[in-house]
Amino acid sequence: MTNAGGRTIVIAEDSRLPAMMLMRALESRGHAVHWGANGALALALVREHRPAMLISDVEMPEMDGHALCRAVKADPDLRHIPVLMLTSLAATSDILAGLREGADAYVTKPYEPTHILERVDHLLAQDPAADRAGEPLELEYEGERLLLDVTRRQLLNLLLSTYENILQQNSKLAEMHRTLADANRQVEESLRKSRELLYKVFPRRIADELADTGQSEPRHFDSVTVLFTDFVGFTKTAETLSPRQLIADLDRYFLRFDQLLAACGMEKLKTIGDAYMAAAGVPEPSGSHALDAAMFGLGLREAVAAIGTDQQAAGLPVFPIRIGLHTGPLVAGVIGEQRFLYDLWGDTVNTASRMESKGEPGRINISAATHALLAPWFECTPRGRIEVKGKGEVEMFFLERLKPEFSVDAAGLVGNAAFAAEVSRLRGSPA
Repeated sequence: MTNAGGRTIVIAEDSRLPAMMLMRALESRGHAVHWGANGALALALVREHRPAMLISDVEMPEMDGHALCRAVKADPDLRHIPVLMLTSLAATSDILAGLREGADAYVTKPYEPTHILERVDHLLAQDPAADRAGEPLELEYEGERLLLDVTRRQLLNLLLSTYENILQQNSKLAEMHRTLADANRQVEESLRKSRELLYKVFPRRIADELADTGQSEPRHFDSVTVLFTDFVGFTKTAETLSPRQLIADLDRYFLRFDQLLAACGMEKLKTIGDAYMAAAGVPEPSGSHALDAAMFGLGLREAVAAIGTDQQAAGLPVFPIRIGLHTGPLVAGVIGEQRFLYDLWGDTVNTASRMESKGEPGRINISAATHALLAPWFECTPRGRIEVKGKGEVEMFFLERLKPEFSVDAAGLVGNAAFAAEVSRLRGSPA
């Protein structure tokens, strides 16, 4: 549209902020603008200034937009002035009501200033004398008979207004769709990151339950193998190390422990100082839990020995490790509100801890219950019955290695195909 420029325009708008914004937009195009805060004041301004256009809100006190339009179009001296209606009443009946009163065009609220300026330019560019009213148009809508005394130009402007408003609304809907799509992607990414964080803190099944429902029901397990480790002499040695060195040493060991977890089908429960706790057979029951824990224990023993060799060569402290295993029933679940923790409860956990404390540096101490499940595949050394506080004498064994017929290496640390087949068979039949 070309800019008409330098014309007088009257605004009828009872809301100050929209009126000021519209005035600034029109004045930026060189128009002289007069504002009436209601229909009556605007009508007086129209009569005083004989503007090139009237822009009127529909809903106003003291004289609404329809009454104002009717008054302007009823005056022979003013009826040539085009009237642009601003309305939040976008129903067809509302538009027809404005047209019946003589409105030339309309724009629905909320609107963009550029949209108003385009409609203003279009209406100002038209020659009011170039069109004449024809026969009144009879129309029936929603059971009401309407007689519209309108010109062809008014009908054309009505169609243009409707078309432009639909385009405007479609544009806003498209923008809203893009905004919602972006927000949805951000929410999905946030949920993905939250779930990934939960996977680092909890077993995958428990993390999914917490993410989906906000809670995880505690469960009883008939047979689980629990593993505890502890570094011998760590507390005393730690007193001689800087905090940075202390954490670096622990991190080196525990990082290696974590790397062995997945390969052995274990779940890490927690670390307490220099102690490390893990279990096999939770949160998913597994018939191979004792074998999985045994292989994990052998891997830990060898990893600690290898790290110790490197530490010693570098002149750094060496931390021998005790490892303890016990098998039995327990309850597992999530506790806490501020900081969730997946934990185990029951005498099985206490006994596993005793297996660790009653062990020896560099050895894997196991209970009779665990030994009964491992004996067909592993070599173990009987220790006899050893006194345990609160439990009396408890039979214990040292887990040494895989039997030669189930290993591919001389040290008995790596299982062969026969052993892998046994693990697969047992894992498919939960305990």
